[in-house]
Amino acid sequence: MVLLGSVALAITLLSAVADAAAPHNIPHKADISHPKGSSPWPDYGEKPKTNTPEVKAWVKSVDWSKVPKLPIRKTESPGDPPECPDKDVPKGDCWWTCSGCYAPDDVYECPAKNDWGLTFDDGPEPGVTEGVLGLLKEKKVTATFFVTGMKSSKAPWLLQDTLDQGHHLASHTWSHSALTTLTNEEIVAELKWTEKYIFDHTGYKVKYYRPPYGDVDNRVRAIARELGFTTVIWSNDWDTQDWQLSENTITPKKIVGIFNSGLKSLPERKKGVITLEHDSDKQMVTMARTLLDMGLKKGMKPKNIAQCLNDKVGYNAVPAPAIAPPKKPVADVKPAAAAGVVDGEDVKQAGGVEPEVSIPSSPKDDKEQAGAGPKVAAGAPEKKSSASTVSAGLSVAGWTLAAIAFSFVL
Repeated sequence: MVLLGSVALAITLLSAVADAAAPHNIPHKADISHPKGSSPWPDYGEKPKTNTPEVKAWVKSVDWSKVPKLPIRKTESPGDPPECPDKDVPKGDCWWTCSGCYAPDDVYECPAKNDWGLTFDDGPEPGVTEGVLGLLKEKKVTATFFVTGMKSSKAPWLLQDTLDQGHHLASHTWSHSALTTLTNEEIVAELKWTEKYIFDHTGYKVKYYRPPYGDVDNRVRAIARELGFTTVIWSNDWDTQDWQLSENTITPKKIVGIFNSGLKSLPERKKGVITLEHDSDKQMVTMARTLLDMGLKKGMKPKNIAQCLNDKVGYNAVPAPAIAPPKKPVADVKPAAAAGVVDGEDVKQAGGVEPEVSIPSSPKDDKEQAGAGPKVAAGAPEKKSSASTVSAGLSVAGWTLAAIAFSFVL
């Protein structure tokens, strides 16, 4: 009995030593850091309130002298797309909904010919998003998911699943309300609460957003720009209209026809395209497979928005690697620049150099998937050194505990 007790004690202590010596992983798993005393997350299906301390602080951070005083657009029902006026929209408004105007810094196509900015809106949706992720994994391609804050709050694990499989997250606002129909303060709340939710649950601070319905004008753009966001829409004639599947107002055949029309224009296009699809209904998963196969057969190269733009980071902040620096400098290797992002700091380093973090080229081909963390800059310890440390620690600990156990027997 004494012997068995001693062995059990040794095993317990040895396990503790192993846990302490094991190298830490990059902190990608859900870490809800919504502190006590903070306002609760906005309600599902409702616009975020603007009288909370958080929103007031966010509003105060905006330089309102840079935001044009354009009218709040009218809509028949709150949150729905606005009504277009009978008269022409002033050019200075650059109101995409009613004039098709793109601003110079709007993202609506990929710079390289045949590149395909593959995007899915309105998720995450349990039972649907998983299907899209499975399809993309099967085809070995990656995409950007423009998620709403309210749906993320019901399925936060899908945010992490999306990252773990090498995909890119972006914002689609909190409540999916048409932004030009909102007040300045409401626009701030829609964008920032979504950003905060994603960041608190993943450690990634989104950089790109897509206005619901593509509804954006120069007032909305200016506010988003002040908050650090880049506006993404989609290419003309590349809206698949798949959102109508859930309302039974369109047939799969019609969607295939729309996509075929776009494919016929590819030879004349000098740049790549950005398509609009959704992951909010199971019918959309089947449709996504059909369209993906059609595009691949025509030589299109699916990419997420960050890859499409050759943006090596794709976010305004990424999780900081929790890896200890090497004890000795590596000979003939220049030291890496300071880490670009820690605890939500700006991505750019001093001098404007971006950290060596990249979006995986594909979920399978790139071993540095989002689920494994961002790439570590030169000078970080190799995995084998961590393994050696663990091995050495366990070896010493093992002999020590064996001696202790033997003493109990005696």
